[in-house]
Amino acid sequence: MEQSAPDVPETYKKEAVKEFAIRRMRLTPETQGKGESDVLSVVRDIGGLQYGGHLSELFSRVKYFRPEWFEHLSEAYSLIEGHVLRGALRIVDAEEYPYYFKATRCVARRRRYQNCPAALNEDHILAQRCLDTRGPLTIQEFKELFMEEHPQSKSKAGRLLQDLYNHGEVARMGRKNQKPLFHTVEKLPYELEVSEISEKEAKEWLLLKCLSIHGPFTVGDIAHWVGWNLTEAKETLRGLISGGEVVNVNVEGDRSPNYLRAQDVPFLSSLADDLPEHNFVRILFNDDALLLGCYKRLLGYFGYQWAYPQFSEGVVWRAAILSGRNLIGEADVEMYSKSPVFRVRSLTMREDLADPDTLSRMEDTFRRHAEFRGKTLAMARSRLV
Repeated sequence: MEQSAPDVPETYKKEAVKEFAIRRMRLTPETQGKGESDVLSVVRDIGGLQYGGHLSELFSRVKYFRPEWFEHLSEAYSLIEGHVLRGALRIVDAEEYPYYFKATRCVARRRRYQNCPAALNEDHILAQRCLDTRGPLTIQEFKELFMEEHPQSKSKAGRLLQDLYNHGEVARMGRKNQKPLFHTVEKLPYELEVSEISEKEAKEWLLLKCLSIHGPFTVGDIAHWVGWNLTEAKETLRGLISGGEVVNVNVEGDRSPNYLRAQDVPFLSSLADDLPEHNFVRILFNDDALLLGCYKRLLGYFGYQWAYPQFSEGVVWRAAILSGRNLIGEADVEMYSKSPVFRVRSLTMREDLADPDTLSRMEDTFRRHAEFRGKTLAMARSRLV
């Protein structure tokens, strides 16, 4: 009796994988949000926003974006800040927050500042009750109110609030004078509680979310995006493969196995014969979804090794310049609050892609970013590499 040959993973071209990613990350003109009603779906589709660069991320993905659209969602508790994905402060859809939170508890347990007791004690319950009836509150407001009600526990107030936050009983909901506001999760606009979701279920959800955004990813890419170690990523991936939700695929020129949601196979396959010639330019902030997720494959896939700025460099924003499916350069941006100038300096461009039309579109895009912040553009001449 003849044995059937084992299934050979499908092989995809890098251009198709890149097209998948920029479409899912809402960077193409066709996939951009059209107005305020699309802001929440953009946040959901790209896996949240990194706090600090969140307005820039939305400006690149929602036409005519205005900061108050983001503020409206925060005030309505539709967006939540949380230390999820690599332990960094991320802004996510409130309905998805329990999954992000639970899936990254293994990461938090490795960080001393995010650790908390396995169980809550009587003091925690008192603190939770205070916040439930008086919230949302800043840390200082909570300390003052809690110490007023429970003077015997005044030295514990800050630690109790942090424990409740790390335990999932309390969440960061909006800001007041740039300071985070905390409230109990019962006040969120959804019925699902964090305690009702298992870590296994949440990890599988988050891994599928990762692949829905980026398309084919290696185990290392997945681990990097979430903050898991390789063992955690492999364990979660194994269960999804056995359940048929994830399949192994190959990417041309990439020796490592890549993984894709089974439901995305038809879409990725369709891109092989439908790769448009793009002429758009996007200026990406340091913590943009594309840069964070694809950091380890920027050179190999997108053609330019953009490097995250270090504190010692004194650079707040090292803009990555995306033209269609390619990174074509970078620039350091200065936009001090008291200065009327949006200054672009240290502009470096790929010589093979720095044609006059692309340079003109790039300058126009920088100008729109400057106008978005109420500033005037001052731009250095480019250096070609």
